[in-house]
Amino acid sequence: MEMKPDHATFRHYLFFRSGQLVSLLGSSIAQFIIIWWITITTQSALYLSLASFLGLAPIVILAPFTGVFADRWNRKMLIASVDLLQAVATIILIVFFWLGGISIWIALLLLCFRGVFQAFHSPTVSAITPSMVPQDKLSRMNGLNYLFSGAVYLVGPILAAVLLQVWQIYQILWIDFATFLVAIIPLLMIRIPSVKKKSENRSFKVDLVEGFSFIKHARGFMPLIVLATALNFLFTPFSTLLSYFIVFDHFGGATELAFVTASLQAGILAGGLFMSVKKEFKNKMAVCMASIFVAFVGYALAALTPTGMFWFMALSVLILTLCLPVANVLIQTITQTVVPLNMQGRVNAVTMALATAAQPVGMIISGAIVQFVRASYLFLGCSLSGMLILIFSWLFTDVKHIEKNTKIGVTIEKENA
Repeated sequence: MEMKPDHATFRHYLFFRSGQLVSLLGSSIAQFIIIWWITITTQSALYLSLASFLGLAPIVILAPFTGVFADRWNRKMLIASVDLLQAVATIILIVFFWLGGISIWIALLLLCFRGVFQAFHSPTVSAITPSMVPQDKLSRMNGLNYLFSGAVYLVGPILAAVLLQVWQIYQILWIDFATFLVAIIPLLMIRIPSVKKKSENRSFKVDLVEGFSFIKHARGFMPLIVLATALNFLFTPFSTLLSYFIVFDHFGGATELAFVTASLQAGILAGGLFMSVKKEFKNKMAVCMASIFVAFVGYALAALTPTGMFWFMALSVLILTLCLPVANVLIQTITQTVVPLNMQGRVNAVTMALATAAQPVGMIISGAIVQFVRASYLFLGCSLSGMLILIFSWLFTDVKHIEKNTKIGVTIEKENA
């Protein structure tokens, strides 16, 4: 049955997302607990780096392929299956902690599995959004998702740290399993639209190539992905080395770090709140580029902060993080409105893989560079490079014309399973 996103599908989406946010809280708590246990047990930066790598590597490697499954398979069943497998992995982890048989390699292996599940889960959830949310509500819905996800990522570690004072690790991990049970109820009750294929006998390879072909030929889309990947790489040193920057460049302590970090979180939440109430921008790409440019200005100001002037640093960080949600939400909305519904999984997966790949590369390179130069010089170099890349992209690529792409007509049908 042909349909477009309407109030009914939107209500189903809100019900679905509420469950997913609860599940995200459980996952955030579990992630913090595992990383904390690795930190205390090994007291090794090498193992922490390995844990981060094993969590990210499956996303980078698998996402371009899992995106095909997100477009080919029953999305409702795919999300349910992946969530169930992650819940099983959590139960296994609980048993190991309960029996005292946990080892660093078991913890790392299960972190890797969580990355594999995320490689399936994220593209699928992203793919269903434009098929359930009316286009005039997409931007604000993306803003709300950004706002609430940011709040969950803020609350999760705090809650985990508090629970560590009164509960054993295996007891805390039950929260992750409990939130899975909460999230699965809305998922089983709603109907998720399914994109109807032009041909039911298309091969996996054909679908994979089709996704890359769209990215290559859609006007301005390839420059957008390259730009997003490059900018993600340039922002990574700041998120990685902020504590180092405060302690060794500005001789601050825990209080100063908490003050600046609070400013950072406030900017993220305020930016997400703004995008959740702001109606559509007429020229999304222009606003997006301007937001990123202002974010780099904040980045540069933070780098130029006079020694010990933490109020100035906090204000600079606030400018930076206030603008990033605006840019991220607009890029996501542009993708959802430009990419055909039957390619959302593949295109979102490729974008996610490249953006994720930029993070570990940025971490490694920035960690090596600060062995020879001050972090402030690295931050300043990254911010100025980002401004130049933005100007070049706007003047000499088709990224400014990306919204002129029109969606290929597709048919979606209600999926009863």
